[in-house]
Amino acid sequence: MRLSTQPMKGRQRVAPIFLPHAGCPFRCVYCNQFLGTGGMGRLETDPVQYAAERLQEQAGWAQRAGETREIAFFGGTFTALPHDTIVRLLEMASYWVCRGVFAGIRFSTRPDAISEEVCDLLANFPVRTVELGVQSLSDPVLQQSRRGYGASVAAGAAQRVCRYGWKLGIQLMPGLPGDTHGRFLSSLEEAVDLKPDFLRLYPTLVLEGTALADWYLDGRYVPLTLEEAISWCAEAYEVLRLAGVALARAGLHGDVQRGGSRPVLAGPFHPAFGYLVRVRWWRNRVDTFLSLSSPNTRGKRLTLVVPAHRISEALGPGQSNPIHWRARWALREIRLRGVEKLGEHELEVRLE
Repeated sequence: MRLSTQPMKGRQRVAPIFLPHAGCPFRCVYCNQFLGTGGMGRLETDPVQYAAERLQEQAGWAQRAGETREIAFFGGTFTALPHDTIVRLLEMASYWVCRGVFAGIRFSTRPDAISEEVCDLLANFPVRTVELGVQSLSDPVLQQSRRGYGASVAAGAAQRVCRYGWKLGIQLMPGLPGDTHGRFLSSLEEAVDLKPDFLRLYPTLVLEGTALADWYLDGRYVPLTLEEAISWCAEAYEVLRLAGVALARAGLHGDVQRGGSRPVLAGPFHPAFGYLVRVRWWRNRVDTFLSLSSPNTRGKRLTLVVPAHRISEALGPGQSNPIHWRARWALREIRLRGVEKLGEHELEVRLE
């Protein structure tokens, strides 16, 4: 039996420029962006001067590589910068966009920092993508995490981005203070209803130098385990797949632990977190098929055919998925092979 799927929307590659904490009205309880960017982008100079230098570097790299990416201003709250700073940054980026070096401009910002006035300003430049650091669409979670806005503000910001014709990205952080499995899934469903082009999932980590670290050390905050985070995000991956929404990233970049330091005090960090999420998704998918298709699997042979480039995810580290399936379903044998012609998430299953 072949299980066909709706493909997720494609993803645009980016050339990032990190502006840690620039424009942020306050430091969020979980946030230390100097760590989250792997030590990149410490603003020891004016953000415009710093961005100009990074733009020159990124443009040179893009021209040598022959790739056209979006120039992306990450970190901080881009649209809460002074308006003259926003204009200068966008003018510099537009220079390279107009010459075909970059495909357009992308930035991340807070949902409460993208008003109609700001959008009217942005509309004068080749902005293509806006990523909103929504983090949750649960009012209790937003309140306990001291985000400073409610779910209705976040939803309104997403609708505004879509109305102006820009691509919409939404960032969610499962496991924030006050979060539960149910609240996370509700936030996810509400985020999907806003019709984003993609989502990023960043399970909450306890980073040194944050208020959350103090809460953790005082016993006031308990982060998700790695198993919980993988399970929640694998479930989210299926929701997004069915909705045709791309999962652009799952888990904080591995650079956060680079250089021998241990800035992650606690929480579900893994340098290959996204891979583990996809491994669990394949495991869940086969489990669901077997639970619905056959009352008796004992002693049978299971043959799985997956896209060739997804075979390592279907196997899992140390062939953990076949080990799981064999034990759970009492299978005699499991055969797994990859085929180039299959779509991104297609699966062929035979049980004999």
